[in-house]
Amino acid sequence: MTKLLSLGELLIDMLPQDPQNSAYLPIAGGAPANVAVGYAKLGGKAAFCGGVGDDYFAKQLSNALAQYNVSTEYLFTIKGSQTAMVIVSLDETGERSFNFYRHNTADLLLSVEHLVNIQWDELSTLHFCSNTLTDKTIASTTLHALKLAKSNNKLVSFDVNLRYSLWQDTTQIAAVVARCYECCDIIKLSKDELNFLALQTNQQPNDYLAQLLALGVKLIFVTDGANPAQALSKHFNIVQQAPAIKAIDTTSAGDAFIAGVLYYFNHFNTNTALHEQILNEEMVAQAMDFGLRCGAQACLKKGAFPALPYLHDVITS
Repeated sequence: MTKLLSLGELLIDMLPQDPQNSAYLPIAGGAPANVAVGYAKLGGKAAFCGGVGDDYFAKQLSNALAQYNVSTEYLFTIKGSQTAMVIVSLDETGERSFNFYRHNTADLLLSVEHLVNIQWDELSTLHFCSNTLTDKTIASTTLHALKLAKSNNKLVSFDVNLRYSLWQDTTQIAAVVARCYECCDIIKLSKDELNFLALQTNQQPNDYLAQLLALGVKLIFVTDGANPAQALSKHFNIVQQAPAIKAIDTTSAGDAFIAGVLYYFNHFNTNTALHEQILNEEMVAQAMDFGLRCGAQACLKKGAFPALPYLHDVITS
């Protein structure tokens, strides 16, 4: 049983087609959807749970997931709503900026009632991001999903993945995000996100990480672009360098990293239970190396779903 369920937003990324960002192409995206596709492209079984509108883009998104063998059994059409959209602009180094069009869109309208459909006995892992915490209704749905996952003894992965422009009150981000920690086994943060959350809680970054571990989080990843990444638990602290590449587009790098880590835990060292693997320093180091190579590969192509690597791309890199 190695199936991943990724919960959250599935939306249209309007990606620039030239260096001047003068023309855009609609492509399927959304961080949790990227993780589901990344996991499936590596060869794993993945499903996506979220809401889409009853519009043209919804069909495009559903087809895109199906193209990469991501199950859409938990993709729900929200009548009378629109599918969310984000315009992604790239600078000369490939770094991104985002403008979201996401007011009362379908991804925010997923309800607790939708979660009744989930067959937890078919799953090993639940993954989510913070974009389903920016609105009160979807935040409540997300927290309910986390509690269901924990009660069913599933591994819970949280890529904090902050998009500050989506929050009505950025001063509340740390408090809202913290409500999820007690249900999480794995947390991924960028260094910038860690610094922001630590500052908002009047702590030093290392003290903030220690607080997460004290709350019961088993494993934390801190990434920093092309700089070394860190994995830490109560018992070890691992630092690894990401592969040196010339990035074309970093849109899905972080999503590829966590997809790779989760795939590795679910498909290597399979004689060891997931909850034991994430406490094993050697196994975590192996998973982290695999994830970093996935992230590097994802930077070599434009886009989200298309850029996420297949297993042979990672193994031969």
